[in-house]
Amino acid sequence: MRGNIPDAVDHALRSPRSFAPLVLVMGFLGATARYALEMLLPAQCGFPVATLAVNIFGCFTLEIVNQFVARRTSLPAPLVKSMGIGLIGAFTTIAALSTENLALLQQGRFGMFALYLGITVFTTFGAAYAGKRLADAMGPRYSAHHQVAAAATDSPKNEGGAQ
Repeated sequence: MRGNIPDAVDHALRSPRSFAPLVLVMGFLGATARYALEMLLPAQCGFPVATLAVNIFGCFTLEIVNQFVARRTSLPAPLVKSMGIGLIGAFTTIAALSTENLALLQQGRFGMFALYLGITVFTTFGAAYAGKRLADAMGPRYSAHHQVAAAATDSPKNEGGAQ
């Protein structure tokens, strides 16, 4: 058993053949979450609130996945990569951002276009930066705890579970 994952599941998740099905499942989850958010946050006065929200959250979360989960956990690489490509990739959308901005331009709403594009660029970059900073801050604490826990569970002399 590796961590909390049974060996057979861990082996299957680490297989390169698991990547495509994992991306499919994660993509389904990401797209479903995006659709649900679109229903919960309709455009306000023509401003695409849901797209902005998913892109900000997605940029933040992708940095957590790339900087923390991928580098500092023992999760199988295909699972981690499918989180970024499938889950977050299907959740966020540059296509919606582009088509919504094009629609604003076609409607002659130049101020709204500039506001939406400016807010998106700055907030998504800020969210990615915040995600990276959080991942960096979590890393040392997680790594130290993970090493102590791994040593405690791998040690045959550890009968009392002390760390």
